[in-house]
Amino acid sequence: MKIVRTYATSANIGPGFDCLGICFDIYNEYAFEKSSKYELVGFHKNYSKPKYNLIISAYEKVFDIKNKKLEYIKLTEVVKNIPNSRGLGSSASCIVAGILIANEILGNILDKDEIFQIASSIEGHPDNVAPLIFGGFTCSFMDEKYHTVKLNVSENLKFKVLIPPFELKTSLARSVLPTNIQIKDAVFNISHAIGMIKGIEDGNMELIKISKKDVLHEPYRYQLIKGSNEVITLAEQNNAVCMISGAGSTLLMISDKTLDITYQDWKVVDVNISNIGAYIYEK
Repeated sequence: MKIVRTYATSANIGPGFDCLGICFDIYNEYAFEKSSKYELVGFHKNYSKPKYNLIISAYEKVFDIKNKKLEYIKLTEVVKNIPNSRGLGSSASCIVAGILIANEILGNILDKDEIFQIASSIEGHPDNVAPLIFGGFTCSFMDEKYHTVKLNVSENLKFKVLIPPFELKTSLARSVLPTNIQIKDAVFNISHAIGMIKGIEDGNMELIKISKKDVLHEPYRYQLIKGSNEVITLAEQNNAVCMISGAGSTLLMISDKTLDITYQDWKVVDVNISNIGAYIYEK
């Protein structure tokens, strides 16, 4: 039995809007095999039909792009750890899973860059799919095609995700953002994003604290995340840095020490960097 493992990702990382992303060791797994028809096993009823399943949509996209005859599969959800609509890359996880499965069925005709290009085009932005495909900490951008750069993460840093019991749809989180920004705000975020990258690479908490500030998305999205002000205060009291993971509702906390933090009924998870990215293995 072949299984695809895909990981959770946290995008933006403060001021790195739509470009910075980190792959964490929270994962989903899906078993797959060829079949005479589509069979979806173990999925929530909302995703139990092929036309409503993002993995299948991405799977079919590969066959369409490569002009190959579609082959049906039996797809079984084996492990489900990445929550939906929480800012941990659940859609990217499904998209990459579907592409990797299609590539395996077709005899591995895609290299990693092709997988990255297809996944980014489906997702619409590369900040989640890049770390998921290549592993680790990445900065990605679009210039005729999608590009990504691997970055380093200091071993001194510790990461924690605080997952609230409520969803935040990406469409809603994007709808509250301004359609136009001032040049000074663009300069602010560019400079702070560079500082954030350097701070994470060096494990420099003081630089991370200074660089975490964002003016493009967090001020608007925090209003959609009830309890976020209290979590930010908790982080500050523990000499840690807090930011929105992706579009939310999850918050990401970075520190250089082990933190014992709880907040109401939020799920608090210590996470490690996954440097290998999504892959397929046989069981």
